[in-house]
Amino acid sequence: MASQPTTTVERAYQAIKSGILSGRYAPGHRLKESVIGEQLNISRTPVRDALRTLNSEGLVDFMPNHGAKVASWTAEELAEISDIRVALESFAATLAAKKITDDELVRLEDLARRMEEATDASATPDVGLIAELNLEFHRAVSEAARNPRLSIALSAVMELPVIMRKFALFSTERLQRSNAHHREIIAALAARDSELAGAAMQLHILAARDFDARLAAALPDKNAP
Repeated sequence: MASQPTTTVERAYQAIKSGILSGRYAPGHRLKESVIGEQLNISRTPVRDALRTLNSEGLVDFMPNHGAKVASWTAEELAEISDIRVALESFAATLAAKKITDDELVRLEDLARRMEEATDASATPDVGLIAELNLEFHRAVSEAARNPRLSIALSAVMELPVIMRKFALFSTERLQRSNAHHREIIAALAARDSELAGAAMQLHILAARDFDARLAAALPDKNAP
C-alpha cells in the first residue's frame, strides 16, 4: 500500500493498520465494517477489501459468522514468528552489510540515539516511542538489503512486537541491552561485515524470545467469537 492513500481501499487499509499499530485496536478487537466505514465516511466495500488485505498479512482474523477482528496469537505461534524473524532479519542484515550507504548508516545512528534518549530520559521510559523507533530501525535495515521480496515477507512479522506492546514488558535494563544490540548491529554494518551483522541481528531478536509466553497469556482466546 502507498504511504499516501489514493483510493478508498488504501485509505481504509492505512486507517485500520494505524489503529492496530497504535493500540487503538487491540488483539481480539472486533472490526466492524459499518462502524469503520462511518468513521472514514466511506462505504463498507473498501473497508471489507482493506480487511482482506490485512488478513493476508496476518494482522486480522476472519471468524465464520462473526466478521473480522484484530489477530491474536498463541505462545506457539509467537515462537514460530520469532523463528521467522531470526531467519529473515539475520539474512537481511547480511545483505545490508554489503549494500548499505553512508546516509543509511547515519539514519540508523539517529534512530539508535533517539531510542537511548527515550530509555534514559526519565525513570519511566517512553515505551511507545521506543517501539515505534525500533520498528523504524528494523525496517531501515531491511530496506538497506535492497531485496523487495524480503522486505515484503518481513513487513508483518517486524510489526508484531509493536502490536503486542512487547516493549511494555521490558525493564529499563532490558531496554538498555536492546539499545546496545542496535549499536552492535550498526557497527557490523559500518564495517561491511556480513557474518557479524547477521549474528548481531540474530542475537538481538533471540534475546526477547522469553517474553513470548507472557504475551500470549495476556491475549484473548484467538478462537473466541
